[in-house]
Amino acid sequence: MPALVTCIIPCRNEAASIEGAIDSILAQDYPLENIEVVVVDGCSDDNTAELAKRRLDGHHLRRYDIVLNPDARTPSNLNRGLLWADGEYIVRVDARSRIPANYISTTIAALQTNDYSVVGGRQLARPAVAGLEARSIARALNNKYAMGGSRYRRPGAETGPCDTAYLGVFRTAQLRDTGGWSEEFATNQDFELNQRMADYGPVWFLAGIPVDYHPRPTFRQLFAQYHRFGQWKVVYWQTTGDRPQPRQLALVVVPAVSAAAGLTLLALRPRLATPAAAAVVLGSLAVDHLGTDGPDVSPLGRCVAAAATGTVGLAWWTGVARGLVKQLLR
Repeated sequence: MPALVTCIIPCRNEAASIEGAIDSILAQDYPLENIEVVVVDGCSDDNTAELAKRRLDGHHLRRYDIVLNPDARTPSNLNRGLLWADGEYIVRVDARSRIPANYISTTIAALQTNDYSVVGGRQLARPAVAGLEARSIARALNNKYAMGGSRYRRPGAETGPCDTAYLGVFRTAQLRDTGGWSEEFATNQDFELNQRMADYGPVWFLAGIPVDYHPRPTFRQLFAQYHRFGQWKVVYWQTTGDRPQPRQLALVVVPAVSAAAGLTLLALRPRLATPAAAAVVLGSLAVDHLGTDGPDVSPLGRCVAAAATGTVGLAWWTGVARGLVKQLLR
């Protein structure tokens, strides 16, 4: 008999996305009578909870519930779902994600036949709304050269060990034994959890089960998101004592050194400003062309996608810088 699986959906103000996430669970090739779903809503200001209940009603799930969590933060939402769960396995499904039909069956089989502690697939950004800005942002987020190098973000990445899994599928007993998601981290809680889960076995990336992800559709929202990620990465380093990984260190140091060198050169040779700007633009377009398998866009869209890539990098770098300054001033 198939094992009982609990899907946890943490959310807040996701009325535009929650039904699609639930639909992707209901479309699984895993028996619905062996799936339970808990939507943990951080007291949304919209009708997220009502839409979720309406979508879940009338299906042959093992059970389901909508749990309200006044704390509202993502790790707290996830831990409330973990307390509710009866399943032998936990499957995290975010409101902005759409898991493929074979996701649960494939990940559970991997856990049952191997000593992995966590498994997950690729994050594949797809625009949730029409428009050049949203399509270009999705294209940028699928760029293997611009998104930090994590295996789950790399097009064509092969199955193998990784430092963190996207979303994550877990054995419930191990997840509870390790304490669940740390509520010290408003973001980066997944990475921190995966470091602890590695004590139980390899954290594993599975190719062939790409998960659609609907990113924030505007540059303003994109910048705010990655700026926050950068700040909380510093909190993670400070709290855990871990050091930046080589790819993260490069993302911190290389832009600063390059900017300083470029400004110094321009101060000495102002006539180089125009060719330098042209080189930056051409380099950005080359990164976009070589690194992504995101949605195809027009030449203008490629320029916007290159700008989105720059926005992600600038937001994360300034977030890290802001976090480091805060630590120094304490």
